[in-house]
Amino acid sequence: MFSLLTRILTPTTLYHQQSPIAISIRTATKKAGGSSNNGRDSIGRRLGIKVWPGRVAIPGNIIVRQRGKKFLAGDNVRMGNDHTLFAVNTGVVKMTKSPKNHKRNVVHVIAEDGSVSMAKGARFTISYDG
Repeated sequence: MFSLLTRILTPTTLYHQQSPIAISIRTATKKAGGSSNNGRDSIGRRLGIKVWPGRVAIPGNIIVRQRGKKFLAGDNVRMGNDHTLFAVNTGVVKMTKSPKNHKRNVVHVIAEDGSVSMAKGARFTISYDG
């Protein structure tokens, strides 16, 4: 019992001193370099108009690469799965405003002789002044 009381009441248990060697902590002698958040960037997707109005497009030519339906398919133009517009027949590219939404353009391919064949999947037809 006495040994228990002496162990509880001894100053070493009330105030525990550590040696100075155990207390000292070594710190870095050179400042760590910061990290930057600007080191990466994604490459461009190469979207936009590929054949401009007034230029000749042949069947299969990609006219517009886009995300969403900013441009709509008109005469002799079809839309692919990724909303790419491509020519179905040979002719000159022409762009008009959409009759329903004036923020969208309709892309047409006009044949050299002025005739228009309604291609499968075309949404709008326009009248041409010869």
